[in-house]
Amino acid sequence: MEFLGIYREPEYSPGRHLSNDAKILRLVGRALERYGTTVRLATLDEARGLRRQADLIFSMCQGPQAITELNDWKKEGCFIVNDPEASRRTYRHYLCAAAHQKELDFPKSALLKTSLDQKLEAFDHFFTGEGGWLKRSDVHATQVGDVVRIQSQEDLKKALAEFHKRGLEQAILQEHCSGDEVKFYAVRGSRLFWPFYPRECEGHPFEENVLATLASMAAESIDISIYGGDAIISPEGRITLIDLNDWPSFAPCRGAAASAIALYLKETLYAHQRETVHR
Repeated sequence: MEFLGIYREPEYSPGRHLSNDAKILRLVGRALERYGTTVRLATLDEARGLRRQADLIFSMCQGPQAITELNDWKKEGCFIVNDPEASRRTYRHYLCAAAHQKELDFPKSALLKTSLDQKLEAFDHFFTGEGGWLKRSDVHATQVGDVVRIQSQEDLKKALAEFHKRGLEQAILQEHCSGDEVKFYAVRGSRLFWPFYPRECEGHPFEENVLATLASMAAESIDISIYGGDAIISPEGRITLIDLNDWPSFAPCRGAAASAIALYLKETLYAHQRETVHR
């Protein structure tokens, strides 16, 4: 078996994430080598000349151009995890649409144009409580200003204008959920589920199996296999998913995650090869 791992594009790994993202890819490669496989790690540019020799490509790429290219490779017969289309579906506008269609427990959300040629009064109901958040509608936050707290229509106008100035044509307005933010990392098939509070907070108690089930349902709805995300735990213990991410860094649990991901990739390749033989 020959595996090819592709590093995330630097522009989508801001700050310390660049190092953390590279580390998890390297550790997955080492874990795969323990199974006696051949593993190559490469940038997207380097991978173009290596892809045809790989039985499975595991990619951390997130940008629209990279995903479009990986989809072309898939059409040529490359086997890729995470599936490029699944990676695209973690973009916030896809995710919010999927949450609505699948009746997942996501916060109330709306897709807005940033050009201000729309009536913002239609979104006043977002400000009747504790306000909301304006977020870029595609990838996860890559810089300061990608996620902005909004508590009035004036806040919304200013934030939309700033997004538009940066060339972001759309944004997601999402209601604020009170409580503590919990992060989680996961690998499909219950191979790994690792929740944790990322910062000092009250630490509201919650049912881990309930969060794991909600996360798994959301992941299945977009067909993502290696993922992470965020949820809000209310003081009463209610769990609300607010985000799902394609292949995070797994920084707090790299060793366990690398082993779980490698096992998943190996087993997935075996299953794919058996399916191919029986077609």
